[in-house]
Amino acid sequence: MLPLGLGALLSATCPAGASDTAAPAKPPTATSRQGGALFKIQRNGHSAYVFGTIHVGRADFYPFDDKVLQALQHSSSIALEIDPNNTQALAPLMAKYGVYADGKSHQQDLPAALQKDLDALLEKYGMTPASVANLKPWLLASLLGIGEYTSQGYLPQYGVDTTLANFAKSNNKRLVELETPEQQLSLLGSLSDAEQIEFLQDSVDEIQDPVKAQRSLQLVTLWRNGDTDGLAAMLAEMTSEDTFTSRFVQRALLDGRNPGLADGIDKLTNAAPGAFVAIGMLHLVGANSVLTLLRQRGYTVQRVY
Repeated sequence: MLPLGLGALLSATCPAGASDTAAPAKPPTATSRQGGALFKIQRNGHSAYVFGTIHVGRADFYPFDDKVLQALQHSSSIALEIDPNNTQALAPLMAKYGVYADGKSHQQDLPAALQKDLDALLEKYGMTPASVANLKPWLLASLLGIGEYTSQGYLPQYGVDTTLANFAKSNNKRLVELETPEQQLSLLGSLSDAEQIEFLQDSVDEIQDPVKAQRSLQLVTLWRNGDTDGLAAMLAEMTSEDTFTSRFVQRALLDGRNPGLADGIDKLTNAAPGAFVAIGMLHLVGANSVLTLLRQRGYTVQRVY
């Protein structure tokens, strides 16, 4: 499954036919942590907050911790990778990059064994092969990831990005996009047919492997605990595997995007001090993380929560 700290568009790929039945959320206890990690960056008298998100969630992820809420309430603007509620922009791009034209189906290209495994997972997640026949393999892989998290009680509508976008709207905060939907979708949509099939095969293999499937779900727990060291260790493990997805995550989704995200945060901090920036948590850990790049540009980084 595509790591949930990456790719805000994951939550936009869930089709109408996908299961939206979740396990009941457990109420937070007095000692429970509400999730994420919050950092304050400063340079030359300018500052901003940077928060690590996850793109699915549960009702008991909220409300945010008081420190996060205070930073939000006092922010000059809220910046996300993209606005997940901008369906007018997302819909045509999804058709451009994720759907076959001229009646073609992925079933024409997938190996028989992969198609069989795919059909079984689609049934598990409340989808039929016919309903997704025109979707490209990369999009099918993303839907399987959403389907698996949904089956465990983690829903796109409770994703932190979506919650923050809604907060910005309801509190009349300026919402800034650090990337564009096309930038994100083109990374996946431009993969060759063979690469997309590898990507789909990797996703199916991970869901079917009990150890790897549990590891992906452990990402949610690590996010909930704000365990950046644990997330960094898990990311290193995931990106060291000899699979197409492992190489793609490291090359394209991390190394390819982190410099642009750091650029956007830098520009926003100088133009609108006091911004609240929220990006996928896995962009904030590892050797070439966004926070590391900001430190290299002269920012001091202090963890607040």
